[in-house]
Amino acid sequence: MNLKDQILKTPWEKIARQNQLPPEGNWNVWMILAGRGFGKTRAAAETIRKWAVSGRYKRIALVANTIQEARQVMVEGESGLVSISEKEEKLLYVPSRRLVQWPNKAVATLYGAEHYEQLRGPQFDAAWIDEFAKFQHPRETFEQISFSLRLGKNPKTIITTTPRPIQFIKDLMARKDVITVRGTSLENIDNLSPTFLKQLEYLKGTRLEAQEIYAEIIDDDQNTLWSWNNIEDCYKTPPHFLNNVVIGVDPALTSGANSDETGIIVVGMDGFGHGYVLDDLSISTTPEVWAKRVIDAYMKYYARLIVIECNAGGELLTNLLESFDNSIKIKTVYATTSKITRAEPIVVLYQKKLVHHARQFQILEMQMATYKPKSKSPDRLDALVWAISELFQINERSKIPYIFLA
Repeated sequence: MNLKDQILKTPWEKIARQNQLPPEGNWNVWMILAGRGFGKTRAAAETIRKWAVSGRYKRIALVANTIQEARQVMVEGESGLVSISEKEEKLLYVPSRRLVQWPNKAVATLYGAEHYEQLRGPQFDAAWIDEFAKFQHPRETFEQISFSLRLGKNPKTIITTTPRPIQFIKDLMARKDVITVRGTSLENIDNLSPTFLKQLEYLKGTRLEAQEIYAEIIDDDQNTLWSWNNIEDCYKTPPHFLNNVVIGVDPALTSGANSDETGIIVVGMDGFGHGYVLDDLSISTTPEVWAKRVIDAYMKYYARLIVIECNAGGELLTNLLESFDNSIKIKTVYATTSKITRAEPIVVLYQKKLVHHARQFQILEMQMATYKPKSKSPDRLDALVWAISELFQINERSKIPYIFLA
């Protein structure tokens, strides 16, 4: 038996840390606010399993950002319900019906928060909400779950999430019926891969480290352009057809261990003049690899144009892209003003709710909310600014979006 199987077969109470076990006392919501790799999923899955097997709770809602994430993490993942359950338990998992059932007829049903309205009809006596901070509509989703907890004498909710500065998470933390457990990734260091630990070295001293590893809630900095509220309000599902798609590229010319990333951001515009960030394909790699990624995105999204900053590299960069496909359309741009000046009109578009994100782009959004003058070059942010400037026909001379000139 390998080490992983031994760990999974060891009774959870013997190996769990105290802050991974359900808190004592009278509570309605147990929120585990912890860094990546803390063991949030295992803690919640083991608790749900124990509740179901004992018959204490029989109708359970499993809610993730999407139904795919509910399946892949909460049920099928390494710490999901299927993985931690013994064969003797005869757990029945039916993906097509979105349910997990135990022999005593206790049932857990999977939901995606993008369709939180589906929670209006069903009734539950317990719920597990995973990666709550990723939800586009956290307050509305939580309210629907709360309304559905109408069974049993003491319905309970478990929330597992890496923190983000969402006002509703702060509101929950202030409630008397919510017990919040904080934890860092490093508490579970014995079970983290060397590759993951190596990646942490690159985050040292950054706000991303504070949020993703130490589970700190990073509030707005008055010296930055974007507020977290601007970002949290921008999520919106794009229409199926966008007839104006642009790819912004902020290239890195080297590919060493300390090289910058190449920012690659895909944006599109609908027929009503609203822009959508569709994808963040940024990568730290060789010019040949990132160029191929840009071309693949151009084809996938039926893009109209590639906008690439050429302050360094010039024709070499356009020649590199054209070497893959000489039919593509490329526009070269050159930065003659500061990053702050170029970004200001884009901030206005976000404030006016004219730019939306199709989903959460964590690293890009961290750059947006934390960039200040003289800080490290934000490659993804640069690519975003170039792409949206092209989309809304903003140039460095006008500085202000044309749609506000009337």
